[in-house]
Amino acid sequence: MISIIVPTYNSAEVLVRLLESIKKQDFADCEVVINDDPRTNDDTENVVTRFLLDGLRVKLLKENRSRAQARNVAAGIATGDCLLILDSDMELGEGLLSECAEMVEQGLEAMVIPEESFGSTFWARCRWFEKKCYEGVEEIEALRFVKAEVFRESGGYTDELIHREDKDLDLRVRQKASRVGRTRSYIYHNEGALRLLDAARKKAYYAETAHLYAARQPEAFGWETNVFNRYFLFVKDPRMVIRHPLLLLGLLVLKTSEFLAAGLVFLRQKIRGHA
Repeated sequence: MISIIVPTYNSAEVLVRLLESIKKQDFADCEVVINDDPRTNDDTENVVTRFLLDGLRVKLLKENRSRAQARNVAAGIATGDCLLILDSDMELGEGLLSECAEMVEQGLEAMVIPEESFGSTFWARCRWFEKKCYEGVEEIEALRFVKAEVFRESGGYTDELIHREDKDLDLRVRQKASRVGRTRSYIYHNEGALRLLDAARKKAYYAETAHLYAARQPEAFGWETNVFNRYFLFVKDPRMVIRHPLLLLGLLVLKTSEFLAAGLVFLRQKIRGHA
């Protein structure tokens, strides 16, 4: 059995698409555990009720204080043998759950699931280009599927982490899991109407706990914050560069803006003595 863990906050619109993608899977032995922020004031509860009445096994909690903490709480009540950890703005590719179940039966304990972004703006298309550049890069990608016992043995998420809490878990799970795999099926990430300023603000918000991640995973943090490592990934495939030169230029602007925003916040934290 697979338990799908989803933290939410005013996510009704995208949550519908996620739950529909779960309903369309050819693997029925699953449950969905949604942990909603108590401040939510949209139609999330009605969405959950509709899918529950439609036969989907779904539980709704109201104990979401942060993304990492919400996932830990949801995992604590999940009854599945395995956990699939998602964001509310994601959708499952066709056959993903069956593929994960088959890989577990073959002895694998955790899986990376590649992501493909989509959205309605130029910057969303730049994010698509970025995710394509990250495919197969272990320093960037993070595990999303893990056996429940391995999740517990690794200690779960670090509640106070916002910056790269998924990679922090990934690195600790890899110390416990003897066999880690990668699916052929994708998760599709809905970037919506992504704007440059919004992306920079989001990175700045995440960077408020970057010093905690740096202390916990100094080697990984050092690699990730070296801008040349990232920029090299963007040009390593000449075919992508030739096919999408405008997206490459846009991505360089996008990532530079995000790096600057996050770097300023991290520098402020360091000056204050927190890092």
